[in-house]
Amino acid sequence: MYSRLIAWLKILLPLGALALLSTIFLYSRSPDPISVIPVLTNGADPSQGEQVGKPFFAGTTDGGHAVTLSARQARAREDDPSRMVVFDLQAVLDTDEGSRITIDAEQGEMSGSDALQLRDGVVLESSSGYIVRTEGLNAAIDRVDIESTAPVAAEGPGLTLTAGRLRVEDMGPESDLQLLFTEGVNLIYIPQTSEAEQ
Repeated sequence: MYSRLIAWLKILLPLGALALLSTIFLYSRSPDPISVIPVLTNGADPSQGEQVGKPFFAGTTDGGHAVTLSARQARAREDDPSRMVVFDLQAVLDTDEGSRITIDAEQGEMSGSDALQLRDGVVLESSSGYIVRTEGLNAAIDRVDIESTAPVAAEGPGLTLTAGRLRVEDMGPESDLQLLFTEGVNLIYIPQTSEAEQ
């Protein structure tokens, strides 16, 4: 009798364990599909396609001037993947003679590898003390070729001015970069008072 009970238990217990395991797998809840979707938490919009956070570029122009570009974000345009849209861009141009030009813009586009189109709150500042504001600016990366596409307002040592256009040119290896204002220039000259006159 005892041996017969043991024999039955050897059969029934494994079968019961299999029944319990099958019940667990059968009625277990499937994972929530929403909870497994990867979410970007750094402010990037995943619906905008491929994006790059905080891109940085450093190089030199054909004339040997150092160029650096940085931005908060860059992404390819949906209608033209060969063009990159950049946000909160800063470009810095340093010459061998010690001059520096810094350009900040809220937004811009890069076409190919050597041209920038900047817009929305563009501010150009030179180491000589001039600050220029405009809503559009085109700049080359491989050479000194900067030109506004909208009217400009500038201020600097002893003057304020407005003009229809600004162009920045490299006048040669022995000269500083030149800021050339054209098209209806209105200049207000503010005489500088020397310490001896005070």
